[in-house]
Amino acid sequence: MKHLLLALTLALAACGPNSAEIKTAKTATYKMKPSELLQLAEEVAQDQYKIGDVDAVSFTFMTQPRFYGPEGDLQSPGAGGFVHMQDRSVEVSFIVKVVEFGGDDVGVTVTPQTFQVLGGSPKPRELTPDDPNLPPFVKGRADQLALDIYNAAKSHAYPAK
Repeated sequence: MKHLLLALTLALAACGPNSAEIKTAKTATYKMKPSELLQLAEEVAQDQYKIGDVDAVSFTFMTQPRFYGPEGDLQSPGAGGFVHMQDRSVEVSFIVKVVEFGGDDVGVTVTPQTFQVLGGSPKPRELTPDDPNLPPFVKGRADQLALDIYNAAKSHAYPAK
């Protein structure tokens, strides 16, 4: 019986964050300087992604592109750094922006920038965050990054209303 309860607990924990946690992370307001939240968000993102361009003036950074198969499996670069992509593979980066609300009140957004390879097309198509063709795992990864940033900064967050 103990093993069954342990397995059930682990299975539930593996399901990931629930919608209430994600909503809290996406709508949180923090009492801190924008530059401090930007630095904290960079540190959090570095755990999973390489950081690309950073714009300290507009408090924005972008993760370097990563390539995923149609089902969300990471496609690693092979010889010469080339990634063999298949039909419906996607290139995903995340744009992380600290939003100023006035004073030292700030928030953070995580927006995916996604391009999808289509067999027979010489150029990948861009998938906007609201595109119905956007694979669900892309939003899931963006939500997870937003939640990770929230968890690192929640000591600075205003209580939820």
